Amino acid sequence: ADSPPMRGADPAIVLVPGVGMFSFGVVALRPLTLGDLFNGAFGYIRQNPKATLGLALLVTALFNVVSAIGMGGYLSDYGTVMQETLEDPYGPTASDPMPFELWSVITAYAGAFIAYIGQILLTGLLAAVIGLSVLGRTLSIREALEAVRGRMAAVFGVAGLLLLLGVLWTGLMIGVVLAAVALGLAVAPVAGVLAGLLGVPVLIVLVVWVYVRTSLAMPVAVLERSGPATALARSWRLTQRSWWRAFGILVLAQLLVTIVSYLLAMPFSLVAGVLSFVAADAAWMPVAVTAAAFVGTVLAGTLSTPFVVGVTTLLYIDLRMRREGLDLKLQAATQSGEHVDSRVYVPDDTAAAGASAGPGQGGYPQGGYGQGGYPPPGGPAYGPQPGPGQGGPPQDGYGYGAPGASA
Repeated sequence: ADSPPMRGADPAIVLVPGVGMFSFGVVALRPLTLGDLFNGAFGYIRQNPKATLGLALLVTALFNVVSAIGMGGYLSDYGTVMQETLEDPYGPTASDPMPFELWSVITAYAGAFIAYIGQILLTGLLAAVIGLSVLGRTLSIREALEAVRGRMAAVFGVAGLLLLLGVLWTGLMIGVVLAAVALGLAVAPVAGVLAGLLGVPVLIVLVVWVYVRTSLAMPVAVLERSGPATALARSWRLTQRSWWRAFGILVLAQLLVTIVSYLLAMPFSLVAGVLSFVAADAAWMPVAVTAAAFVGTVLAGTLSTPFVVGVTTLLYIDLRMRREGLDLKLQAATQSGEHVDSRVYVPDDTAAAGASAGPGQGGYPQGGYGQGGYPPPGGPAYGPQPGPGQGGPPQDGYGYGAPGASA
C-alpha cells in the first residue's frame, strides 16, 4: 500500500478479500471467475468511455455508411415489391426472380465487407484498451491509437487467416452436401441422407472446435506483439485443456450481445420497413430508410462490440494467469511505480530475446519488467515464477497457490 501510484492509473489500491492480492484496474489480479470476466468487460467501458464507446461509435459509424446505403436501397426495393405485389399478385413483379436493383445488392455486400474491416480495426484497438485497463490505466482515443501502432498489420493478418479458414469451411460444407447428393443418386437415397446427417453435424462440430481454439489470436497479436501465424498458434496452446470453459464463456457472451443488439436495432429496422411500405413513392423515403438502418446498426455495434472484445481479452489474460503466473507479473509491474505499457504482456522468453537489442528496442529482459526488472515488492512471490514441473508453488484446484506458498 506504500508503493507510489502508477502514472495514469487510479491511485486506489483494493485488497481482494480472502485472496490477498491487489486490484489496480477493472479486475482483481488473480485468476478470474465468470462474474469477474463479465464485470470486467462492463467495468472497462464505464471506466474509460471515451476510448471504448467513443472509439466504437467512431469506427462503427465510419465503416457502416456504405452498408447502411445498401440496406436502405434494399428495404426501399422491398417496399416497392410488396406494394406492387399486393396491387397485382400476378403482375411482372411476382414472377421476377431478381426484383431488387443491382446497385443496392452490390452496395449491401460491399458495405458488409467494409464493415468487417472496421470490426477488425476496432477489435485491435479495444484489445489494447482493456489490456491497459487491467493495469489501472485510462486511455484517450489518441493514446489507444498510439498503443496499437505497428500492430494493426498483425491484427489484419490474423483476420485474413481466419477469413481463409471460413472459406475453407464453406468449401468443405459444399463438398459434404454434394458428396451426400452424389451418394444418394449413385447408391441409394437413404445412403445419401445418412451421409448428410452424419457429415454436416461433424463438420459443424469441427468448425466450432477450431473457432474456440483460435478465438484468442487477436488479443495475442496486440498484447504479445506476435505475428499472425504465431498468434494463432499461441491461442491454440492457451485454450488447450480449457476448451469447454472458453466455449461456454464465449457462447454466453455472444448470446447476450446478440439479444441486446437485436433489441437495440429492431425498432429502427421496423421503422425502416414500415416507411418503405407505406411511403414507397415518397421522395424522402429512401433517405429516411437509410438513416433508420444506419442509426440502428451503429447503436448496436457501439454497445455490443466493446463487451465481446472485453470478454475475449479478459479470457486470454485469465488463461495466462492460471498457467503462467501472469497475475504475479502484473502485480509487480503495477506496484513498481513505473510507467507500464502493453509490453508487460510479452512472455518472458520473447521479451528476453528482444532485450538483447538494447534498452527500448525489443521489450523487457527476462523477468519482464524493464532493464534489470522492477524491484519485487512484497517479497520473492512477485518475481519471475518457475513453470510447471520446475519447483513452483503447489497449486490448488482453482489456480491459486497453496496457502503459504505465495503472497
